[in-house]
Amino acid sequence: MNFNRLIAILSMCLVLKSPIVCADLYSATIAYQSKNYQTAFHSFEQLAQLGNADAMYNLAVMSLHGQGTPPSKPKAYAWFMLASEFGSDDAQQTAQLVLQSYDDTQAMIDMYQTMQKIYSYDVTAKLLYPSNTRNKTNQQPLERTSYISPTYPDEARRLGLEGWVWAEFDIDDSGKVTNISIVDSHPKNTFTLSIINALPHWEYQTSSAINNRSLTYHFTTYKGQQYDKSFHAQKLEYQREITKHIDAAEQGNGRVQYYISQWLSSNEYNASKLLKYHWREPHSDTALLLASAKNNYPLAQYKLATSLLNGSSSVEDQRVGLNWLHKAAEQNLAAAQYRLGLSYLQNSEQHYAPNQGIKWLTRAANMQHFRATVTLIGELINAKSPTENIMPWLNKALSEDNTHPTLLLYKSQLSNVPAQARRLAKKARKSAISRAWSTTAIDTFIASLN
Repeated sequence: MNFNRLIAILSMCLVLKSPIVCADLYSATIAYQSKNYQTAFHSFEQLAQLGNADAMYNLAVMSLHGQGTPPSKPKAYAWFMLASEFGSDDAQQTAQLVLQSYDDTQAMIDMYQTMQKIYSYDVTAKLLYPSNTRNKTNQQPLERTSYISPTYPDEARRLGLEGWVWAEFDIDDSGKVTNISIVDSHPKNTFTLSIINALPHWEYQTSSAINNRSLTYHFTTYKGQQYDKSFHAQKLEYQREITKHIDAAEQGNGRVQYYISQWLSSNEYNASKLLKYHWREPHSDTALLLASAKNNYPLAQYKLATSLLNGSSSVEDQRVGLNWLHKAAEQNLAAAQYRLGLSYLQNSEQHYAPNQGIKWLTRAANMQHFRATVTLIGELINAKSPTENIMPWLNKALSEDNTHPTLLLYKSQLSNVPAQARRLAKKARKSAISRAWSTTAIDTFIASLN
């Protein structure tokens, strides 16, 4: 692949439009420049809650001039002081100028102290900042006993396309991968089928079912020394192109920050070679992921949440992960809603709240998240909800997969006719065998019918 094609691919990857819309610093600034002050003020407020210093500074300016909010020097002073807490260079000096221009000094101080209770660095760090900025991708280790490598699509290889697929799946008590869902893929749909075809052939060493395993699989075509020569020859052209993406990230484009963090998370991309020429610090990928999360990009918030919640992070980081999970779920990211529902349903957790779990599973199911719908049905059955409340969900799920073993088992469990229940259970067992899934739960139910 020649260098010009590589640059074109990199450009496409970093500016590709996302179906997820969020208020990041860049879009809020555009709204401000367009004099859409109310929208800008609301967006900056959202970002301030995430600890975004630039947003706080902008809120101070808007409060000072009455743009999108009633003019208030005490609030302007408070926002400038808060921005200085988060490292804004000029904020504290500007705050002092505002303080000197107002007669009631105590009113200024009172406003700052009041807003500190919500927006201060100490409050925000406790809620949202990991204790260590390195990405904690330490899921509980599992031994993989069967594996086939996802196929690199011929057309993608020919074009030199690289990318990733972020998948989530369950593992049944026999170690088989089940219930695969795709959280994100890039370029869209290019590599997705390869992962969907490969994962059902993976097996793990486990005797108990595991819910919601997360995997990001990278498809790379790194060319080593051959690429180094091309890179050296085209260095100036590369610098012009990459500057656009650096600028977008520094201007607070959360989507670009997220995609760059994904490229930087692997050393094997051709794109990584380009990007790491500028982002040389260790763990730059995690720093950009956090920046994207603070810019309110839900995929970054969910990625950060899962990295903190998976494995044996500290209690503090577990709390931070849960808070980021809430942020992503509240922006209607179905995968985050599903994960949040599962979290509330774990009776080993301090925040155990079954009603909240059902609520978030329902929201995810309404967003067409299949695994959430399957889990919701099981929880409603366990809670002995009326059958008429369960059947619409069951019929909806069966319309997507009418031979799904678990759904057929649920349907047999809801049947009041023993012969029909037995027939459905046997159908569920046959389907499970054809997919090489565990039949333990189905066999137990069939035995109870005898």
